[in-house]
Amino acid sequence: MSHPPSSRERTHSPAPDAGRIKVGVSDLSVATGGETLTTSGLGSCVAVALVDRSAGVRGLLHAMLPNGTGSDTGIERPGKYVDTGIETLIAELEDAGASAGRLEARVAGGAEMLDLTDAVGPRNVARAEQCLDAAGIPVVERAVGDGVGRTVRFRADGRLVVRAADGFERTL
Repeated sequence: MSHPPSSRERTHSPAPDAGRIKVGVSDLSVATGGETLTTSGLGSCVAVALVDRSAGVRGLLHAMLPNGTGSDTGIERPGKYVDTGIETLIAELEDAGASAGRLEARVAGGAEMLDLTDAVGPRNVARAEQCLDAAGIPVVERAVGDGVGRTVRFRADGRLVVRAADGFERTL
């Protein structure tokens, strides 16, 4: 049985003229040039954008669920979960030249798309903030919660552009 490529085997280079790296659901990617990292479909999912401005290295995670630690899926698809995704993203950023001590975070998504007692969106946001705090990475901006989906673009300047499904856009 073949497994999906590990995060270490994935290529993070866009097509030469693309200028954009699309990060799918349950995935993550790192950029070291002028590319824009993008992801869409953030409902209850959470996007975690990490940047080391000094090194010019950025990464974006699009996670679906809070906890993957201890699960086989968390090992095979670390980007599916907030905790394993953040851990993997930090390691890949360091491999690309970032210093964990210089990373700063922006978090988007985590909407309450359904009226549930144990809504996934708020749990994703809380888990992201716990993991980032444990890693010593400050969250400098947030666009989370509410009942609206989002799309994000993580620009080369380290700013995160968040567009809500209702058309409202802001730059973090």
